[in-house]
Amino acid sequence: MDMMHRIQVADGRAVLIRRALHGDEPSIQGFVQGLSAQSRYERFLHPLREVTQSMLQDMVQPDEVHGTTLLALAGVADLEVVGLAQFDVVEPGHAEVAVIVDEGWRRVGLATRLLRALETASVAVGIAEAHADILRENPAALMLARQMGCVVEATSGDLYTLHVTKRMTLPSTNLQRSLEERGLLNPG
Repeated sequence: MDMMHRIQVADGRAVLIRRALHGDEPSIQGFVQGLSAQSRYERFLHPLREVTQSMLQDMVQPDEVHGTTLLALAGVADLEVVGLAQFDVVEPGHAEVAVIVDEGWRRVGLATRLLRALETASVAVGIAEAHADILRENPAALMLARQMGCVVEATSGDLYTLHVTKRMTLPSTNLQRSLEERGLLNPG
């Protein structure tokens, strides 16, 4: 699925949202390294300075059936990564979802726009349910999850994270049947 479109965020800045491609690895790595230690911890749930080569390869792999990474790119001449959203299929019809936006691009609707684009991409490959673990001490991410229609499980046994889930709406019965026949979605 080729996905590329321009958007304008709440403060008027323009952003290009597109799928991560081979060759984007240095830009993605630079984006992650440029985030604050707190932001990296909130996204990856453990301290890290940079993403591993394996993580980078997963982000740019061309097979949407296993996952997709969307990049938000901004700038006049050289586009730089200012946001990243991804889903990884954990079992047929279910995916783990994550989003992170550069500190200078927060509270302008970019994370919401990235997640909406990611939702469209994930539903297209048969994702019926999205999941994420969010730190309990990250109220902005929890509020975003609720605004996106996620259910926050307050009874999670984990002391540090809350599990959020969102049921997706597949576009048509014919598509759902086709995905089930190809083994990409569990029936019922």
